[in-house]
Amino acid sequence: MARAHARMDGSAEAAVMIIKLTSEFITLVIQQLISVKAMMYHQFKMSLLTCLTLAICSFTNQLHAAEPIIWQLWPGEPPGGNVELPPEYNKTKPTDKLVAGRPVFRLTNVSKPELIIFKPKEELATDTALIIAPGGGTSILGYDLGGTEVAEWFSSIGVTAIVLKYRVPGIAFNKDKKWLAAAQDGQRAVSLVRGRASELGINPDKIGILGFSAGGIPLGYTTVMTERVYKPVDEYDKISFKANFAAPISTGGSPPNTILPKDTPPVFMVVAHDDKARTLGIVETYKALKKAGVSAELHIYESGGHVFGVRKTGLPISNWPQRMKEWMSRLKLL
Repeated sequence: MARAHARMDGSAEAAVMIIKLTSEFITLVIQQLISVKAMMYHQFKMSLLTCLTLAICSFTNQLHAAEPIIWQLWPGEPPGGNVELPPEYNKTKPTDKLVAGRPVFRLTNVSKPELIIFKPKEELATDTALIIAPGGGTSILGYDLGGTEVAEWFSSIGVTAIVLKYRVPGIAFNKDKKWLAAAQDGQRAVSLVRGRASELGINPDKIGILGFSAGGIPLGYTTVMTERVYKPVDEYDKISFKANFAAPISTGGSPPNTILPKDTPPVFMVVAHDDKARTLGIVETYKALKKAGVSAELHIYESGGHVFGVRKTGLPISNWPQRMKEWMSRLKLL
């Protein structure tokens, strides 16, 4: 379901576009024929040729519009083996809270983790990549709010944006460590993207990770942890899983008993004052970063709650993506 949510089948999409554009072209031809009596033959011929050229260009542009690329995260079974779950589905109910007037796609039963890659337009492309880990309490993924919508925004400013569709519910993969699958998938994601950086046209030293809420688990295990939490499965796991920059958004802070290493990457943080105790968790993380001499920027907004993504809620917190863009520019990531 999530894959269908991310993109249409290529052949079906092309057929729809052909029908649409053929209809538009015929309409243009009829309009030209109606007015042909008022035109010289040569003028009509050139005008018709222009219409045809515009239609072909429009079709070509739409046909080649970058749709997401999908990579399987693991070459075979993920750590711990395959877990049989019911099919993926959207848990959202009609009574669930809306965000900016729209529902949230709450994806669950993810047993086959993937990377959903949003490439920027060629004329905008930088050599920076950002892995985006949706939140959801290790039970679901806020797949659109904290995933695809965020990826689309960052790809619009030239970043190769990659949604980490990690395994949930975490308890199905380890009853005692429901965070483990997310941590393993996060470390694997950074190693895999770095190992295949040339395929994406990115710099392997400009790979960041952004996590919303529970997405802070894969973020934390790729920024402040030093040990891989699974046994290597192939050559990609010989490559560093450490991200080059990080953006925890509405997370609860660092993993327990964390000692910040000297190579902790620059961090950009956002939280709302009315987001329960999470505000204090991020403040404590900022204090630890400051003491360790790590570059960090923290934005605390008076209101905004726990979930907001990049949607326009009418509150100042909706401007956080622009603040992060400015931060990335100062770090020469854009």
